[in-house]
Amino acid sequence: MARRILMLVLSIVLALGLAAPVALGQVGQGAKASGKAGELVAAWWQWALSKPAEENPLIGDYSGGPQCDGEPVTDVSGKKWFLGGSLSEDPVVRTCTAPVGTQFFFPVVNVVIVPFPGETEEQLLEQANEVLDAQLAGADIEVTVDGRTIKAKRLVRADTGFFTAEVPEGGLLDPGSYQLVAAGLWATLPPLPPGEHTVHFEITGAGFDQDITYHLTVVKGKSARGR
Repeated sequence: MARRILMLVLSIVLALGLAAPVALGQVGQGAKASGKAGELVAAWWQWALSKPAEENPLIGDYSGGPQCDGEPVTDVSGKKWFLGGSLSEDPVVRTCTAPVGTQFFFPVVNVVIVPFPGETEEQLLEQANEVLDAQLAGADIEVTVDGRTIKAKRLVRADTGFFTAEVPEGGLLDPGSYQLVAAGLWATLPPLPPGEHTVHFEITGAGFDQDITYHLTVVKGKSARGR
């Protein structure tokens, strides 16, 4: 029971951050999506849980460093970088550098559940979406890029089937292999032009508060590193 509760609490406070990229299919748009969007959700959780605490981009303020490192990977849908979260309700300001041409994918509200023995995928998805519905019903959400609110079509609700995430020593949870199911409301940003950009995320009324600002420098080149 404790591990399951921990995962639910952890999911509630994951909001916005910058992370390594992932190569998967085109993210769906609209009120509900599955397929490749669900694959991205699973891959995001695998990434978020794969980093040790000292390198984890979900923890604290930072300016560059390992939280921002990543080599962009390209497939038929282009380059994708994950945006992640904060484990604190305190205001967070972060500075990172990203390669030109990358699309950004991150959770607005996010739920993940560890199954009890015998629970089915269908049962877990129902539970995850019930929690998500409750969070969204009470939430006041704002996501802006350079002071402009992102369009509704950039938000997608997506969930996953069973997937496995590996947690290392010194990670956010006890080390080991976790089987999970996740659901959430996600944002997708198109590639930003070269230069300085500000991404701001704020949420209240969903059982937690988040106030996070990212100063992103988009640069040309084969890779981008935290500065």
